[in-house]
Amino acid sequence: MENDNPTILHFKFDVSTFRLLGRELITDRITALFELVKNCYDANAENVQLTFENLNPLCPESRIIIEDNGLGMSFEDIRDKWMVIGTSSKRRNRTSPSPYNRIVAGKKGVGRFAVDKLGGKLVMKTKKKGSPVWHCLETDWTKYAEEENRQLELDFENSSKKQKLFTDIDNKYWTEPADVGVQGTRLEISSLNDIWLENDVRRAYRELSKIVKPSSNSRYPFNIRFIVPEYLEYRDKMVESLVLAKATLSYMLKYRYDKGEQKYYQEYLEENKGELVVKEKEAEVFGPIGFTLYYYDQSDKKGFSKEERDGIKVYRDSIIATPFAEYKSDRNEQKDLFGIDKRRWSGFFEKLSTRDIIGWVDITDELNPEIKDSTNRQDFVDNKEWNALKGFVINQIHQIELYLKHKKDSKKKENAEKLKNADKDIDDIKQRISNIKNQSLLVSPEIDSELNEIAGKLETIKSTVSASSKDYEQMEADRRQQENIMFSLVSLQAYAGQISHILRISIGIIKRSAEFVAKWIPLRQKTEKSVMHARKIFDEMNNLSKAMDFMLSYAEDDSTFEFFSVKEAVAELFEDRYKLLFEGETIHTEYVLDDDFELSYNKKAFQDMFGNLIDNSVKALRNTKDKRIRCTVFRENGNLVLLFSDNGPGVPNEIRDRIFDVFYTTTADLGGAGLGLYIVRTRLNSIKGTISLEPNEFRPTGATFKITIPLIH
Repeated sequence: MENDNPTILHFKFDVSTFRLLGRELITDRITALFELVKNCYDANAENVQLTFENLNPLCPESRIIIEDNGLGMSFEDIRDKWMVIGTSSKRRNRTSPSPYNRIVAGKKGVGRFAVDKLGGKLVMKTKKKGSPVWHCLETDWTKYAEEENRQLELDFENSSKKQKLFTDIDNKYWTEPADVGVQGTRLEISSLNDIWLENDVRRAYRELSKIVKPSSNSRYPFNIRFIVPEYLEYRDKMVESLVLAKATLSYMLKYRYDKGEQKYYQEYLEENKGELVVKEKEAEVFGPIGFTLYYYDQSDKKGFSKEERDGIKVYRDSIIATPFAEYKSDRNEQKDLFGIDKRRWSGFFEKLSTRDIIGWVDITDELNPEIKDSTNRQDFVDNKEWNALKGFVINQIHQIELYLKHKKDSKKKENAEKLKNADKDIDDIKQRISNIKNQSLLVSPEIDSELNEIAGKLETIKSTVSASSKDYEQMEADRRQQENIMFSLVSLQAYAGQISHILRISIGIIKRSAEFVAKWIPLRQKTEKSVMHARKIFDEMNNLSKAMDFMLSYAEDDSTFEFFSVKEAVAELFEDRYKLLFEGETIHTEYVLDDDFELSYNKKAFQDMFGNLIDNSVKALRNTKDKRIRCTVFRENGNLVLLFSDNGPGVPNEIRDRIFDVFYTTTADLGGAGLGLYIVRTRLNSIKGTISLEPNEFRPTGATFKITIPLIH
């Protein structure tokens, strides 16, 4: 009976609910399969069997069957849990029944809608141990689809037909006799939506092999078996977790709880002079985690297929929480959860990819409550905790990259030294041969001829070694030039964004001034103002000409050193190049030089460093009312010292150690690529300079960077 009380209303589900919660919420059929298997885990199942029948081509007998030996359900469970959308039982009880006590993987109560992504019809049979009957339920999702399509054609305002709701559609229930000792649940899905090729089955197998953490040693195992009669490899195959072959490098970072301080402390990696050191610090905002990371060099990669080397996963209480994006054959289109591959748009930066590492992050419901799956299982909820965790993972990978780079550079230096020494050794051997000939009066003609031949071959080898040494030096010079070109292109990209802003302002001024002159000059009126506007046009065109000259300077050699005035270079930046940008953004600027200095360096590279700092400050000041940038230049202990400051929000303590890392950015929404400060630091390193974050000159907020450059290098 309907409630006639107009002061009480109930939510009602439209028939499109099944589509929104199923087919459109869970967009990938592998994810759908995954959701259903995780339900088996939550039900304390130890064994799950997936049977695929008549997959290609599809026919009335095509079906997918998922069977487990878990707890099963009673009639009341079906009525009050399975049939209740978004049931809260798993949110209230976060562990499965004893003795398993598994932390349940499902929380939202919508996983059952994953069935609709696989097929149109479901027959579920389930029973608890001791029950004499199977409880059977049939759901025909095609009825919901037909009803939705019918309602889309109705004009409800002028139709007498009643709208049928999601809750109005019948689902058939019945019982069947059963052995009282049997328990578990069987899902039979028919009217399949898609054919399953062998590659699809292979991917499903591969993804399900990751459902439990590889190193997990559970007292109550979770076994999955594939039965696929059509495909020989999977006719009867147990799903096996990834076996980790010997890695080039491996690290297991842990955390600990200090009872006295009542704080968690987190282990982390840090590269220090060619060594990877495990250190400890207070746990970050996302909470304490376990982090296991395996790195494989080219030789050790041979133990894995490309598909097995797929980066870092996230496991929550030993069960995978990493979302699965819809499969793309092009790796560039596949989801890069931590942004590992996005950092590698140039191999020049020597960055690791997901093909080089295998690893997992261990989180728990208890200690990492803010790391949450997004509703569609395709990502995590975008919040500060998740972003901080991503930053931590990338930083740890970067420490390994620094370590590998140090080893590579040391090896290159060692080989270069060996080449030089080989040249000297050959000269020494030739001299010793000559000494033997001169000191021995009884050298036979045959031996003398042999020694001469050896000396000739040594001379040939010496020429080859000498040429190789020169080639090596040239290769290193070419690599440095390529690095400079890349840095210049990145700086040019940042400046191009700024120049577009400058152009827009200048063109607007020129247009208005030209309109004024064009209007009044023919009338011979307002001559004085017309002259003023004509001068303004000239000045603005001059500014644009300077901007274009600067852009053209990127075509010049980026490695040529020259002596130039620091004062003139800084003045050019503040008074010419960025003047219109500062005016357009209403930024008050000031630069202070106690004296003029001559610096031997590439002038454009020097100004590029400032350009990157200015670009960062302009973004940082976007929400500041009284915007200020200040640059101070002075001499200290044989170094040129520059302090560059703004009064923006400053750099949070938790990211101070990361701001110089490549691709680390907090302004991705504004086009930031995380390269500016990395480029500044790298270019300074090449001339034995430094950059550091200092106590801010402006109070109470802001950021001050200190740059030191040797005046002689």
